[in-house]
Amino acid sequence: MSEKPNYFVRTLIVLFVLALFSMAFLSFYLAEPKYQITTGIVTIIGFVVVLVLSESFNNLSLGKILSLSREVQKKEHEKEKVTSENKELRQELFKIVSNIQQSQVNNTYNAPSDEWLKLLGVVKAPESDAEEDQEEQKEAQRAMEYMAERQKARDESRARMELRRTAEIIGMEKYAKNLSISDSVIIQRAEFSQAFDEIDPIMHRRIIFDGYIKGAGQERFIDVRPKGSISPMYYDRLYVMLNKIYLYRQAKGISAELVLIMLDIEGEDNNRLWNIDKFYDYFQSAISNKLLKIESISVSTEEIGKYGSNSQQSLL
Repeated sequence: MSEKPNYFVRTLIVLFVLALFSMAFLSFYLAEPKYQITTGIVTIIGFVVVLVLSESFNNLSLGKILSLSREVQKKEHEKEKVTSENKELRQELFKIVSNIQQSQVNNTYNAPSDEWLKLLGVVKAPESDAEEDQEEQKEAQRAMEYMAERQKARDESRARMELRRTAEIIGMEKYAKNLSISDSVIIQRAEFSQAFDEIDPIMHRRIIFDGYIKGAGQERFIDVRPKGSISPMYYDRLYVMLNKIYLYRQAKGISAELVLIMLDIEGEDNNRLWNIDKFYDYFQSAISNKLLKIESISVSTEEIGKYGSNSQQSLL
């Protein structure tokens, strides 16, 4: 609830202020000497100020104003005291840190005492150190065994590749024998000429065939693969070969096909990576259009061994 203003009191204050202001005016302009600010005028002006401010504040006390001034002076004095103490503390802290650093430097560069030198010698290592040495030896042994196993795996992979290479040559010779032709008629590692790039609208990819036979009315491109190496990853390469042969056949207007020779090498797991039924299902269209022909040829380890012996004798 706001208090209602008392206009009677305010009217008296205004009249009183005007009277005081008139007294100060007459004293300033009419008194002798004129235009002199006396103590009385300053006092009257002070009263006028207090009366005017009394309408702006609910509670105005000159004693509180003077008390506030003393508090400000007191706080300024305390601030100066605290600043001085902080400066002294920083100086002391800097001295302590400097002494500590100097002590560390001295401890670092000082030579060991005679008592410490007397303690130097050779002692038996604790059992824990011996166990660590054994663990290091075991770790080194395991690393050597791992390297030996990797080397053995590389040797086995290299030997398997050599065996398959020999089997591919034997398979090519057997296929030529089945056709009643000399294996010298087969052009090994054949590829299309650069002019073929102009008729392939999809991709310029170099494809090398294991063999190529050109007959009177039939051209055969040969790809020899062990059954164990035929996997879904090979399907993409086979698709590209069939596509290029198809474009070649369309461009020249001849009969051409891809002969896929599947080698059944004795001792290899041929059904590990692929499914024969799914393979035929995928490429049934190429087989029906006489674009793909599959030949299965068996190669025994005895034949591979004889081929290797004959090769060594021919080199000698």
